[in-house]
Amino acid sequence: MKKLMLILAAVLTGCASLQNTPQQDLIWNAYPLCKAEIRNNVQILRVDPDGRYFMQCTDACYALTEFNNCISEKVRGQRARQTR
Repeated sequence: MKKLMLILAAVLTGCASLQNTPQQDLIWNAYPLCKAEIRNNVQILRVDPDGRYFMQCTDACYALTEFNNCISEKVRGQRARQTR
């Protein structure tokens, strides 16, 4: 029984850690807005807990600078709204 409780606790702890950090949410919220605005071939693959994101392009990347600038702008806007 004790072993079962330890396994259950480990599983529940693991599931709780699957929640995004606020920094990850900022990037994931900005991503669809920038995809619609920039219309490039960039796809975000993963966002680290500190907000760093990793992306790939289906072919040669285009409008990458504009996409990164858009993400930064949208994240700043979200942060500004959160502090009001």
